[in-house]
Amino acid sequence: MTNAIPRFDVICDPMDRWIVWDHVTESPASFGGRILDGLDEQEASRLAEVMNELQRRQQTLGDRAGKRSAR
Repeated sequence: MTNAIPRFDVICDPMDRWIVWDHVTESPASFGGRILDGLDEQEASRLAEVMNELQRRQQTLGDRAGKRSAR
């Protein structure tokens, strides 16, 4: 099952800096202990792409593990 909306998105804050937003936690995303905010638009967009790709891969691995255990 896939989600129509990616988990991670970018939003602009009132100071014209960008945040990678996590739609699941409804808060700024973090990676490696760093909150992904105060970024320029290009950096935030790229980080959101990477985070979404990691999420897809993690979900795919989980789906595969579930299928193996169901056998």
